[in-house]
Amino acid sequence: AAAFEPPDRADAGSEHDKHDGDTDVGHEASVADDTHHADDLAWAPEEGHEPVHRLSAAIVSGRFASRALTRALSRTISAGCRASSHTLADVKEAPEDTAPDEAKEAADAAAEPEPEYHTVQVHFDDGWKDFSDEEAKQICDELARGSTEFSLNLRGRQYKFDFSSADEATQLNVKTGKRRKVRILDGPHEEPVEATLSKESEEVVAQKKLGPQSKRGGASQAAIAKYLEGNKHAAACFHQFESNEAKLCGEWAVFYHSYSFAALIYEVHAAVASVLFRFRSQYASLPRILVHEFLDIPNAKTLVDRFNSHFADHKRDHHPGFRKVGISAMCSLAATGPEACVARVFVSGYSCRDVSFRSVLEGVLESCYVPKKNIVKLASQIIKLSEKHGLDVSQFGGKPCKSQKAGHLMQIFIRRRLVDELTYAAEPYGPEDKSRMPVSNWVDGDESQIRGQVRIVCHPKFFMQANMVRLFVASADPTFHKNRAQFQKELCELIHELAEPTLRERAAKGIYGGTLPSWWTAEDQRKLA
Repeated sequence: AAAFEPPDRADAGSEHDKHDGDTDVGHEASVADDTHHADDLAWAPEEGHEPVHRLSAAIVSGRFASRALTRALSRTISAGCRASSHTLADVKEAPEDTAPDEAKEAADAAAEPEPEYHTVQVHFDDGWKDFSDEEAKQICDELARGSTEFSLNLRGRQYKFDFSSADEATQLNVKTGKRRKVRILDGPHEEPVEATLSKESEEVVAQKKLGPQSKRGGASQAAIAKYLEGNKHAAACFHQFESNEAKLCGEWAVFYHSYSFAALIYEVHAAVASVLFRFRSQYASLPRILVHEFLDIPNAKTLVDRFNSHFADHKRDHHPGFRKVGISAMCSLAATGPEACVARVFVSGYSCRDVSFRSVLEGVLESCYVPKKNIVKLASQIIKLSEKHGLDVSQFGGKPCKSQKAGHLMQIFIRRRLVDELTYAAEPYGPEDKSRMPVSNWVDGDESQIRGQVRIVCHPKFFMQANMVRLFVASADPTFHKNRAQFQKELCELIHELAEPTLRERAAKGIYGGTLPSWWTAEDQRKLA
């Protein structure tokens, strides 16, 4: 189950093909009775939620994420030892207890001028052309300051820029009166050359020697045996997950996210991402898609800060603001808790009942720029299609699956160098578990992972790129599990409106937060995945 593939990453998803599950026994928590801390992965939109055009915030957030990611990916990794990654805030203010070399590195990084992360393009008769790096920086500086209408002198000519419309930005040549369309593209999230060398690093060799994460430290596999006994389909799913771990453990840490009725929301996210952003939805669903929801909380550090300052006293990880960006996960297929045994949850289901799923579905369609007049009808068609292929949509006003097994399991592989950027160790309900921080030290070691939760910032910019995050899914219901690829194909056809040329760029920009991916083109993206 892979994510989207930029044009130059067409081979990155070759390993994403099957869907699977995970679990374990001991220290069991009541799944059926624990309705409060269940499937907290379907975010609940506030009343009157409307997609907003936040280009200024997108520019600032994109620059922030670019610097943090560059530092995370550029760190020197030695065998058996990982240097911690820093966010932009760390770069600006090196703490007093920072080692001298690290403090110097932080100061040098802060002082060094950086190229503009975004690309700015103008549309001529023969297509889109890039502004120079310096011109792009000037334009983005104005946008970052919150200006939507401003004038700049570029190449000896005076231009007026207008970004006040969410649908179309323009450039006006003051002298000639010629007006042209303008757009902003994100810079590519690429790893440094030295990080992509074919020769395996000592770290990768060491991680392969430690083996699959779910079996490290002699972790008991009893829960898997206990809860999957006699269930050949579930056992086959878990076997595939185990195989994935064995294959990818060198460069990837793995996490397991359980859910039930939110499955349809994830499937719709995946289909939209397939049509607009080349996400390979035939292999996996997608927890979140609205990039603009992550502008204020782009990584794990900011999520922890926001939790401590606001969410801790207001519904904790069930706060709508938390749900928009974060999901719960375990660190082992054999995990037994706290609160959730992966194997048990897979066969019995895991869901939060305080969400109106039908309204969430319609809200997602509206946020993805489906014309309002078509939303109610399309939502009903999607529910009917789900029933046809065996997906449980009983919480959407549809039918339950015949097997009564509504559980799903997402296997999430994150590049080891990005683990601390996207995850934090958590106690039940979301508080940070400082005893297991940073998460990278924990999952890179040889300790058993069967106890302990994490929260993951499932930022679409990372989750839709298979060179950063790889996703696999399994469904406890054997019918839907078997039919899922065909279901996705038909679902993409249902939302074909988003592939119409007149709507595609507007929808992509709205979902992506006002900018577009660096590789984006106007064609139906399914043909390019």
